[in-house]
This record gives sequence, C-alpha cells and structure tokens, in this order.
Amino acid sequence: MSGVVIVGAGLAGARCAETLRAGGYDDPVTVVGGERVAPYERPALSKQFLAGEKAGHEILLRPSGWWAEHDIDLRLGEPVERVDLDRKVVEIHGQELPWSNLVIATGARARRLPGVGCEGVHVLRTLGDAVALRSSIRPGTKLVVVGAGFVGAEVASTAAGLGAHVTILEAETAPLARVAGAEVGLTLAERWRKQEVVVRLGIRIQSVAPGRVELEGGDVVPFDALLVAVGAEPASELLGHSGGIPTDACGRTEHPGVFACGDVAVFGGRRVEHWTSASGQAAAVAATILGRPTPYLDAPYFWSDQFGLRLQMVGTTAGWRHLELDGGSDSFRARYVDDDGRTLAVLLANRPREVGAARRELASAA
Repeated sequence: MSGVVIVGAGLAGARCAETLRAGGYDDPVTVVGGERVAPYERPALSKQFLAGEKAGHEILLRPSGWWAEHDIDLRLGEPVERVDLDRKVVEIHGQELPWSNLVIATGARARRLPGVGCEGVHVLRTLGDAVALRSSIRPGTKLVVVGAGFVGAEVASTAAGLGAHVTILEAETAPLARVAGAEVGLTLAERWRKQEVVVRLGIRIQSVAPGRVELEGGDVVPFDALLVAVGAEPASELLGHSGGIPTDACGRTEHPGVFACGDVAVFGGRRVEHWTSASGQAAAVAATILGRPTPYLDAPYFWSDQFGLRLQMVGTTAGWRHLELDGGSDSFRARYVDDDGRTLAVLLANRPREVGAARRELASAA
C-alpha cells in the first residue's frame, strides 16, 4: 500500500503525521523534507536559539528516535522535484514515491531583496539560516535589520540583548502598520528606541554593498551583518500555484486525495503564517484522511516576544476600520473593530490573563 506522503518536514507536516498515527492510521506514512534536520520549533530561531540559550537538539519537536518508533518514514535532505497527480507519485532524485493521499506542507521561504546577496547579508527561515546569523552577532556587532515585522523585531531584540548595535530600517511610516495599525506600530517603535535601537521609518534602500547600505537620498548605514526580514512567500509551486494553495477548512485542495496545510495553504482567501494555525490545519487534514472530517475554523492566534513584551493577537485585522487602544508601551490592549462595531481582532501586550476573554469576545462576535 502506498499510504500518505507528506511533503514538508516542518511543524505542519510533523503534526499531520503524528495525528495520523495517534488516530489509528496503519498504512505507511512518509514525511519528506528538504532540510537535513528533523522537524524543529521554528519560532525559537529568532529568540532562544539565536541567543544561544538553546542548542539545535533542544528545539526538535520530537526526540530523534521518535519517528522510527512510530513507524513514520522521515526522509530528510530530499526535496521533492515534481508531483504527478495523474499517476499519484512524487519524484525525488529521479525516484518515484507513490501515494494514496498527498499532503503539501512545504511552508514558505524568506523573501529577499532583489539583487542583494553580498557577504554579511542574511535571511532567517531555517535552522541553517539561524546558525549563520548567530555566528555573526557578538557584542559590538553593527546589525542592520531591513523590515520591522515580527521576525525583524524579534531578531533585533535578541541581538540587542547580546550587545549588538542594532539599526532597523522600515519602508512604512510605522512598524507593523499593515497588521496592527500605525498607532500601535509607533507605540512599539517608542519602546525599541528606549532600548537603544535605532529605528528609521519611511526608508527606501538604494543599494547594498559589503558592509554598507545606501539609502535613497544618499545616507549610508554601515553594517557587520544585515538581516533581510521582509516577509515570506509560500512554497506552492509543486501544485502550480504562486501565492499559496487554496483549500477548504479541512485542508482539501481541488485535487482528489491532495491536501495542503500550514504556511502554504490558503483558506477563505487568507494565508495564515502562525504556529497554532499550522498545527490546527495539520490536525484537520489528518482527521479528514482518517474519515473523520473536522474543519479547522479557530480564530488565528499568534505570539511574539520582543524587547520585554509578550505580544499576543487573537483574530485577524483584515477589514478593520476603528482601533481602540488602551495602555502604553509597557502594556496595552488594542481592539480592532469594523464599521458595525464587531470585534475582529485583539492585540495584547504583557496582558496574558486577557487572552481568554479576547477569545470569548471574538467567538461571540462571529
């Protein structure tokens, strides 16, 4: 029997395999990953691992022997080259791997700046990326972070804690403006600056050369290391898509027996790049393969640790019209509502006890 082939050995692929076995699936389960390392906790890359607080083996999702003990064939360092939907096989290094159900959990890859690839320039998406970035940060390092999103802010926070001199360059007029709104973004920037991070907003980069970033207008920012943190793009090309793979709430694609989950999946016109969503979508896919379809409809949830703040957001700010902000840079609650007064999302900073109430509020507003 051909069983289930899961392409992608990140959180979503791992959770799908685990849930299949936990649910009594007895046919073969194969997880194919392009990296040479077993599934690991990606959120730790910008925090505990980068800070040197955790080693590589400490961020693994499962101990090294767990996969074989549960009869899961974990094939690492073997990127899938092609999917043949008619013959139900995937091609790896010229070999064919058959499947009865296929799960695409290939995640996303870091976006890069066009034409920028000189020495000292990094992205952060994989453990290998984190190893390279960590080796370049030490006390006194001049680190430039291009992009003031969550990854950029987390790396900046960690690097500052290691004694690096950090400069953040952001094209928008406020950090996280599209996700959290300008008012919240400027509140965060205020906190970053208080911790001696240089934050430059509304910046356009003219060119990058070894050790220097030239900005439009002629300013030059020197660096020892530069992190490009300008988002990620879904790795959806195996099914011929460029912006993610459309699915239903159970992870089913337009192709019979083919599923997608995690950062590569698009449901309801939206792609959610968060740990809890990847895990929930993977469980929904496994349940459907097991014959027990269970749609994953939970409100998105994510967290970010940066500059002494634990940020937690429930819901999505897409379509928000009004922002209600309570608090300051040390602790705040931001509520995002539509024109009808319905709460779409709540962002909390250092207010963990309010997360449950936020979940209930969104559930009642749905």
